[in-house]
Amino acid sequence: MNTLSKKWLTGVAALLLLHAGLPAYADQRESVNESRAVAANEKIYLEVMSGEVSIKAVDGNQFKISGKLDEKATGYTLESKDGFTRFEMTMPRQVNYRGSEKSNGADLQVEVPTGSSIEFKGVNSDVSLAGVTGGSKISTVNGNISAAKLSVLVQLNTVNGEINSKDSSGEIELSSVNGKIIDVGSSGRLNYSVVNGEIKARTSAEEVSVSTVNGDAELKMTGTQHLKLSTVNGEIEAEVAKSASPRISGSSVSGDIELKLDSSINARFDIQASAGGSIDNKLSSDKASKAKYGPARSLQFTLGSGNGSVDLSTVSGDVTLGKL
Repeated sequence: MNTLSKKWLTGVAALLLLHAGLPAYADQRESVNESRAVAANEKIYLEVMSGEVSIKAVDGNQFKISGKLDEKATGYTLESKDGFTRFEMTMPRQVNYRGSEKSNGADLQVEVPTGSSIEFKGVNSDVSLAGVTGGSKISTVNGNISAAKLSVLVQLNTVNGEINSKDSSGEIELSSVNGKIIDVGSSGRLNYSVVNGEIKARTSAEEVSVSTVNGDAELKMTGTQHLKLSTVNGEIEAEVAKSASPRISGSSVSGDIELKLDSSINARFDIQASAGGSIDNKLSSDKASKAKYGPARSLQFTLGSGNGSVDLSTVSGDVTLGKL
């Protein structure tokens, strides 16, 4: 064997020995693979402080959870008895959650009966869930929530995260601080709330309530009969279509409300503006009148039979009425 070949073989052997001496990287997270027979309307409680959790409703009366725990987790507990199932990922008493960091967090897939009800709590957790018809109460701090086809009582709450909801029905509450809410295809009774955030919604809910603080809302509603609007230092743009006699109320402080309605609406209008606020009416030919003393303005008029009502007020903001 020539000298060059010997040197090449020696180098390869050295590399192989070096590689053998290094510990191979392995996922240190504990695995989970559990299932339980449960009731069709099981009450299920999940507590996963960090990571990503996917919850899916399936046919059959079984609770199943699989995947990986957070690398810092000390284990988990699973209890199932008398119609109640509880899963909790146990964590050390002192855990430093930094922002939205979820590297090496839990990665869990959960299957539940369609008719079950779900309660979830997390801190650094992203949650997705679909098809649960018995009620869903989801709460996280630094995380996003994605939901589809939920019904009955739906409560989705996050502090620093985004909520995406699609085709849900029933009594629905969506709230975020420092985040965005996107809601499409919802029906029933809705309550939206953001602080330092944004709302974009397209809904056919019969009742809608909207509250923003330092945030904006863009709403497109069809058939909504009751609407309540509130903003502080924000803007609300609301369209209400195919609602002949809605009952609408709203207020703003240093914020703007723009309301667009069908030209065939039947309602009595009472619009008030103070402290420099303004009223712009593009729905009819009626004009706002100025108060005898001070900067206040007001506008009252009736369209059609006047069966519905639109009562809006602003302090240092603008109110605009328009046609769809």
